[in-house]
Amino acid sequence: MRLAEVLAVSGLAKKAPFHLLPAGSEYQGAHCRFISQAELQIWLNERKQPEFPPDEQERGIYLPDVYASDFYFCEQQHNYISTLAYMRMINDLLPLEIENYELAFAAFVLLHEYGHWLHFRRCHKSGLDYVLWLNKFLAPVERQREILDLLPNTEPVKEALVAEHIDVYNAMPQELSANKYALKHVAGLYAKLIK
Repeated sequence: MRLAEVLAVSGLAKKAPFHLLPAGSEYQGAHCRFISQAELQIWLNERKQPEFPPDEQERGIYLPDVYASDFYFCEQQHNYISTLAYMRMINDLLPLEIENYELAFAAFVLLHEYGHWLHFRRCHKSGLDYVLWLNKFLAPVERQREILDLLPNTEPVKEALVAEHIDVYNAMPQELSANKYALKHVAGLYAKLIK
């Protein structure tokens, strides 16, 4: 099943702007964009709010147009720590058969990204203000992740450090909100997907 099909079953396409990234393009994973490239460029160059209305067409949730199995594989390759964290949450919640891991993962990530979109909308901030606010929490956690990525998997303390990092990452307001939404709805969506 492709992520577009997971989205169709979820019914969320009517509730938020979703964008499918073409197959074969550079892998970007699933993510939310709260600010347009033009707004971001003005901020980076001039450190000021853009003086034009935001480009709503660029905002929204981006999903790669791939099969759930390919998505799971790519996420393991590019975002191993997040994939591990999500699968631990899913396994704690749902009884899964190994052949359905990819589908459960795709369902969770779709709901997680929609949870980010809801959090953004509920904060009543401009896209730029929201991104700047997120970076206050994200920057130190990302530095920690970069250090973890440098450690070889054979390092004895790496597993404990990864577990600690996952806890810190998931405690950020935006991740807490997105995970809460996904965990609340993943069982229902998963049940629909495996029918």
